[in-house]
Amino acid sequence: MAHLTDRFQFATAAAALLASVSLATAPASAACTQDRAIYTDRDDAYTLTFHTVPENLPVMTSNEFALQMNDSDLKMDGVVMWSEGVPRPNGIVMFRCPTGDVTGDELDQCTVWRGVIYALTEGADADLLPKAKEPAAQALLLPGFASAMGEFNFKFEKPIETFPWEVFRFKECVPEQ
Repeated sequence: MAHLTDRFQFATAAAALLASVSLATAPASAACTQDRAIYTDRDDAYTLTFHTVPENLPVMTSNEFALQMNDSDLKMDGVVMWSEGVPRPNGIVMFRCPTGDVTGDELDQCTVWRGVIYALTEGADADLLPKAKEPAAQALLLPGFASAMGEFNFKFEKPIETFPWEVFRFKECVPEQ
């Protein structure tokens, strides 16, 4: 009977150890909602920061973010709107767009990039970007973003020399307010 008790205690201890290892290796992004997630590119040259969507925006806007070149004044704004039909999180990154009642041409002139934003998992699977109050993605993929930045005229005296990688990894979570 002592042999069975020893086996039971061993099995219980092993299960507890496995549970603690699983919790310890869970991604930090899981405890953060997407609207508070901060990401950085591979070279830590750019930071992508999500923020809470104001209540007065159209229902189609599920996420808002800022994309900044670290140690510079270059800051772009982004929104995510889900498409109808086949639902996809379509991101738009803009630079110095006019405010108020603007035309489509004016928006086109200040749009740096448009495309689907993908959430990448540890197993390298691509999923759709989580909505604002859902758990944050571990990493994001903005396909073609670096090329689009290279083609956009930022109208700076000196051209941009450092472009981000198209994958942004979770860095930290903005504390709840």
